[in-house]
Amino acid sequence: MPNEVTVERVVPGGSGLARIDGAVVLVDGGLPGDRLLVEARSDGPRLLRAEVVSVLAPGPHRRPPDAVCPLARDGACGGCDWPAARIESHGALKEELVRDALRRIGRVPDGELPDVRFVASPRSYRLRSRLRWDGGGALGFLGRGSSRVSDLEACEVVSTALLERLPAIRAALGTANVPACELQTLEGTDGSPLLGELRFDRALPDPERIAAALHGPLDGLRVLFSGRLAATRGPSSLRLVVAGAPFRVSVSSFFQANRFLLDAFLEEARAAAREAARAGVSRGALDLYAGAGFLTRALLEAGFETEAVESDRSSSTDLAANLAAWKSEGLPGRGRAVARLVEEHLHRERERRDVVFADPPREGLGPGVRKALLRIAPRSLFLVSCDPATFARDLAALLPRFRVAALTLLDLFPGTHHVETLARLERRG
Repeated sequence: MPNEVTVERVVPGGSGLARIDGAVVLVDGGLPGDRLLVEARSDGPRLLRAEVVSVLAPGPHRRPPDAVCPLARDGACGGCDWPAARIESHGALKEELVRDALRRIGRVPDGELPDVRFVASPRSYRLRSRLRWDGGGALGFLGRGSSRVSDLEACEVVSTALLERLPAIRAALGTANVPACELQTLEGTDGSPLLGELRFDRALPDPERIAAALHGPLDGLRVLFSGRLAATRGPSSLRLVVAGAPFRVSVSSFFQANRFLLDAFLEEARAAAREAARAGVSRGALDLYAGAGFLTRALLEAGFETEAVESDRSSSTDLAANLAAWKSEGLPGRGRAVARLVEEHLHRERERRDVVFADPPREGLGPGVRKALLRIAPRSLFLVSCDPATFARDLAALLPRFRVAALTLLDLFPGTHHVETLARLERRG
């Protein structure tokens, strides 16, 4: 039987928290102040989850119904999970997500935190997209909690340039009878060039034919079978200039996905590196999970001798290429690429470091990495996280040796509950 609820707040994971007869219920798509009719179900002995049946009275953060993408509203497309949230509300909502995680998961008192700075983003932000082709004519994102592909025709997440290319890409996939696969794309900040990587779970005959069919709609293409390169056409990397700094980035490599906030992100890292350098450059720096060297660049500009650690093959190749290219610029710091797992590298690390930058995957810092950072005890630690829950866990482990000097939230993922947290930590004592 449906129940009427009022959403109190949002919680990590993006759901709205409400109550039914005093019991907490997490409402998918619920926003603070919404009065909703929901259908609840049990999700374990102490947790209820609910789907929205109807909006009885919208709260202040909800967009008008005709402004919400209908495919996202009914869950047919899972490209964004906050399609109904006003973009003007993202700052307040996402700050509450982070603070809630810090209070409940990290047990971090509000008094330990500085004021939070929020940097907003427009929609249609993606430089990188991961789409699915169903082999039967549909190309887009999977439905929410579904394996069905929602054909992408209009979208507030991907760029206009990609949307304009999709009909030709879709037609080429169909004409070539390409079976179901994943298509990862990377584009320049103005939408060109557009590079793609088709990923198949198993080997298929004639990958060269597939590559030839897609080269044209895509400016460059790689075809992978079970992670192994089977065919290629055109370029597989492009040049991005971020806040005046050039980066080589490959379609297979990790790089920040929001075209509008790249400059703001790098400037935050530059500010953290400059602040760390004010006490003098002596024992150098580590950049952990360095990717193609996005944060490494800030450390080199500040004069730090930097070891940049990255285990992914494509990203580490781009990292090494970027370090080599930057030598000609005469940056004050020197960098060395280390193609190794972060855990393995820190296990061998015996030097004390002035500065550590760390941008781990969504899972956050592993136990061994947290322990090593406490042992190394850098004077300054710049910690980046895309998940408030793992950020709260990691920060709680680090606070005995560090204090939070600055906290910035970047809205790298508008239209979703995800937010990028940038924390500048200083060693205590």
